[in-house]
Amino acid sequence: MSYKNEAYEKALNEGMFSTEGLTPFVAIEVQKYETAIVNLLRVADAMQFPFFTDNKFAAVELAFAEEAICDMVCAVRELHEKNRMERGLVAQTRHDAMRGLEVAA
Repeated sequence: MSYKNEAYEKALNEGMFSTEGLTPFVAIEVQKYETAIVNLLRVADAMQFPFFTDNKFAAVELAFAEEAICDMVCAVRELHEKNRMERGLVAQTRHDAMRGLEVAA
């Protein structure tokens, strides 16, 4: 697969799709989002074929897949944030938040 989505790649590098430390239901939800994203990556890859009879339609579908992937990445970020808040974990500084270093409030 040659198609890459920047938001998904960044989230992967940040460990956003790791289910470690999540409740079982949240972990399943994160896994389901990732499954959907991987399938949308396949759609986006296929829609990059340059010889569709209706290239405008293919471009619209590619844009739809890209937008849906970004929306799902945001949803996973929100799940992690909600999970941290429910567990009472907060970052002391913005830098700590970016590195994932939270402490009990």
